[in-house]
Amino acid sequence: MKFFYKSLFAAIFLSVIFSSCTRQKKDIIILTDQESVASYVELFNSSQNEYRAIIEYQANPSKAFDNPVENMPDIILGPWLKNEKLRKNFLSLDYLFNDQRLNTKDFYKQLLELGNIKGHQYLLPVSFNLPLVLFSQKNASLMPDDFMLSIDQIKQLGQDYNKQNKNGVYTAMGFSPRWDSDFIYTVSKLFNTNYAENTPLFSYNLAAMDKTIEYIKDWSVSTNSTTEAEDDFKFKYLYNPSYKLITTGRCLFCYTKSDDLFSLSNDRLQNIDFRWIHYNNQIPVQDKINYIGIYRKSRNQDAAQAFILWLLKDENQKNILERQEKMNLTNKAFGIAGGFSSLKSVNEKYFPLHYPILYGHLPTAENLLPPNILPSNWEEVKKRAILPYLTEMTSTENTENVVSLETRTKELLKQIY
Repeated sequence: MKFFYKSLFAAIFLSVIFSSCTRQKKDIIILTDQESVASYVELFNSSQNEYRAIIEYQANPSKAFDNPVENMPDIILGPWLKNEKLRKNFLSLDYLFNDQRLNTKDFYKQLLELGNIKGHQYLLPVSFNLPLVLFSQKNASLMPDDFMLSIDQIKQLGQDYNKQNKNGVYTAMGFSPRWDSDFIYTVSKLFNTNYAENTPLFSYNLAAMDKTIEYIKDWSVSTNSTTEAEDDFKFKYLYNPSYKLITTGRCLFCYTKSDDLFSLSNDRLQNIDFRWIHYNNQIPVQDKINYIGIYRKSRNQDAAQAFILWLLKDENQKNILERQEKMNLTNKAFGIAGGFSSLKSVNEKYFPLHYPILYGHLPTAENLLPPNILPSNWEEVKKRAILPYLTEMTSTENTENVVSLETRTKELLKQIY
């Protein structure tokens, strides 16, 4: 249903925008994978008479440069734009800061730096997301911190919550790191596995990867007996959405991400609470960060610049959030372009008004740990190679026959290229 509502919302705006007329001199084409941007375009077009923005949707905007065509987009807004192959296609935006139309202090420093290549700002951050653990409000008194939980704290609290019957079968299990393979991946990032774009596809820190595997295996054995016990418990009880699972009392925590949690209605967020996941006070930013840039051969750089300056203005993002709430869609995208805003003031001033559960829970800039620059097909690499490897290697059963990550990557490279 979520996809249906988002697609319907986007289709309505796209049909209106494209039906008006063909592209004129002062038109700009914005290519994005974010359906919610259709609403932003309508607001921008109605706010002034000089320029008109036209939106195009593509599931992976980074592929726009694979086969360049005559009518290329002027602006690209989406993830996976920072890698070496793609960033050469963007115009330097240094001048927007040099003449003080944008201020570096307004952005999260770590995210802004990711879009800066060799001293030049080619891409500007728009939105980001963070990992978290969800729990029932009735268990809030168990939490030692009001803002974050370390992976060690999650481990200990999960163990304390466990219950077994007289036959040693778990009737309640606080948490398993293997219930969601993305949690293991998150731990690997916190242990500085340092996934990064590299020849032929990506590089990583082997010692940190091995540390992650041993840590997760020890977690399963020391808190939940075996991975078999964890898998059996998951099969028996964990078949509802995460926000429902924690209210049953069967488990203490569920792992999820901010865009998944805050896209739920306020009704579904009742009686639940959450904490950001950290290690050494670092919260890992999700890999899929949305950036915006101007194509270096844009036909109308002035209009493209005008849209970016409009989008990255505090007051306009306030209006965007208000409009989204007034539309009252059954399922709506979280925040700005599906995440927290890259503008600190917007998160601090406006997000708690629209997402009351965020009161006292806003992420702080100094805690954010951004990812490295990654290949544009990183989600496929992660899904088909990294996550299966981590899941199999962290099993407490025999792992002698697990296919190595290097072999998986080589096979994936053959299929991709």
